[in-house]
Amino acid sequence: MKPAKSRGNSVFGLLKGLLILIVVLVGSSLSIAGEQPWSFVFLADSRSSGKDSTGVNFRALNLIAHEISKDIKNPGIKCELVLFGGDLIIGQSNEKISRSNPAQFQEWKSAMKPVYEAFRSMKLPTIPLYVVRGNHEVYHRKAGSNAEGVLKDWLSEFGNDMPQNGPPPPDISPGQTSPQKGLNYSLKHRDVLFVAVDQYLGPEYDPLINEDWLEITLRKEKTGPHVFVFAHAPAWPAFKTKNDRSLFNYPESRDRFWKILERGGCRVYFTGHQHYTAVNLIRAEGKPDMWQIMSGSAGAPLTKGTPDLVSPESTTYVNNTDYGYYLCEVAGDFVTMRFKRYSKAEKKWKSDESSVVKYRVN
Repeated sequence: MKPAKSRGNSVFGLLKGLLILIVVLVGSSLSIAGEQPWSFVFLADSRSSGKDSTGVNFRALNLIAHEISKDIKNPGIKCELVLFGGDLIIGQSNEKISRSNPAQFQEWKSAMKPVYEAFRSMKLPTIPLYVVRGNHEVYHRKAGSNAEGVLKDWLSEFGNDMPQNGPPPPDISPGQTSPQKGLNYSLKHRDVLFVAVDQYLGPEYDPLINEDWLEITLRKEKTGPHVFVFAHAPAWPAFKTKNDRSLFNYPESRDRFWKILERGGCRVYFTGHQHYTAVNLIRAEGKPDMWQIMSGSAGAPLTKGTPDLVSPESTTYVNNTDYGYYLCEVAGDFVTMRFKRYSKAEKKWKSDESSVVKYRVN
């Protein structure tokens, strides 16, 4: 006669079976949804100081590029595209500049060579590196330069290689139908929509946004859970600063812009222009949390000292001592973003826990 099974053994067997079933179901759902984590990078502002005629802080940008190339090659990180938010070069900003914009752009590409090579090694059909103009790309302050010339330089070096789906689509209002292909554009990667917003469409250097196009693009093109918008000028300040033509110095335009992002389901706005890294948490009653991630730390002269914060309660992270970039992981409905900074003192790459932004959609 076989011994009777104890009640404890029966319960254990039942729990073990349930656990196996849960693991199988979770694994199956992840496999069906294709929700393997992957990453992208955002950085901005690699221009040189006014005293450096090369136009690019080659040393800092190249250091960053080597680290990003490791993220691209690392199967545990799976960095699949790189976004750059303007001020790649110093441009034609003053009479002391000796190099043309095309020469400066070539210097930038040389510094970013490790990124280009890492993507090429994967034999991709196109290099997934996406850029948008900053104010230094549109400057034509040096004698002999003009708006048409610097625009032509941008399109030749970068704009013509960007997605050519910018305005005007058929339903853009007549006042905003100037050709903007290679300036404004959107792209889809996996189930994520990325939108590049050119803020320098006007005759001067003040930020000007094609709001109609942005609203329509977010409404029509967002088909997945995530949308990220990137541009150059910040909507919200972290440090108190003089009037530098940031978007936050034009509150009516900024508020319209932010409402468009909110209505379009954008939770994160990536920007630069200010030469430091900061995270601002923007909350509105009854609305999901939104963040502005300013990462203007790719080589431009960093803001010195310990400036006063404009809104200590909403600025959750700030760093004006280290160069680096934001690494952003997407895993299904979850997003995790952190600032990777190079510590000169320790000669290694680090991440501060306080720089981490996490959220879930849906």
